[in-house]
Amino acid sequence: MIFSKQDLEALCETAKVAAVVAGKYIQSQFDKHYNKGIKDGANSLAAQVVTEVDIKAQTIILEHLKDSIREYDLGVLTEESSDDRSRLEKDYFWCIDPLDGTLPFTEGRAGYAVSIALIAKSGDPIVGVVYIPDLALCYTAVKRSGVWVNGEPVVRKKPINDKTLHIYVDSSFIITPHFDALTNKFSAWAKEHHYTGVEYYDGFGAVYNAISVMNSKSACYFKFPKKQNGGGSIWDFAATCFFFEELGLNVSNCAGNNLQLNNANSTFMNEEGVIYATDQILARFILDLSSHHSS
Repeated sequence: MIFSKQDLEALCETAKVAAVVAGKYIQSQFDKHYNKGIKDGANSLAAQVVTEVDIKAQTIILEHLKDSIREYDLGVLTEESSDDRSRLEKDYFWCIDPLDGTLPFTEGRAGYAVSIALIAKSGDPIVGVVYIPDLALCYTAVKRSGVWVNGEPVVRKKPINDKTLHIYVDSSFIITPHFDALTNKFSAWAKEHHYTGVEYYDGFGAVYNAISVMNSKSACYFKFPKKQNGGGSIWDFAATCFFFEELGLNVSNCAGNNLQLNNANSTFMNEEGVIYATDQILARFILDLSSHHSS
């Protein structure tokens, strides 16, 4: 199947409406009571927490996408349903994270988002949408058309006065045995490259982290490979990976290759890791760190 530009724009608009409607519902529940549960399959609290809000948001999104699924014979991969493997059979599939950052959402703080991407069987994204409910920001992208936010093109600004290196990590990464050693290496590298300091951010969802890096002058977000299931899943990175590609920013696995967004063996990303960075020199430094600190 070959999509025309008009097809892609229509599909992007459909995903945008789905994300915004779901996001507005999510925000309406921010300070309400809702039921929480625990999912199997991952080894961190952030990956295990699920709420009825996640499930309802997914239902909203799928309702908006159902006509496109039927019309274009698309597969579906979504966080709160089992993998039906349609992503490996269809030419393209919708990849959906109805509420990325469930943990910060349940804790009443920033860091959550809705993410939808359209991905080819090869693993290449061609449409991406991210909605940040508490900020009412909707990021969209269609292949070779750049990234847009609330209808305006994303233009990376480089504030002269920001000479800080901003590093986004998962809360679970901070308690790993090698975190202190890594902070020392980052501090030395930052000093060598004339940064005035290093700031760390944790506790946000993967989508929010990537968007934060995208909007920073000098920043990174990474997850090193590990043996245990986890490391995020395809839906955590599908849309933001596409944004970085469209903006010419650095995104790769920890071997320096493109992220594998349709691995037949698993939806988890633990075997390859993930690196988002605002420049190539920083990305290469993290690649080198990964080769010494992967677990």
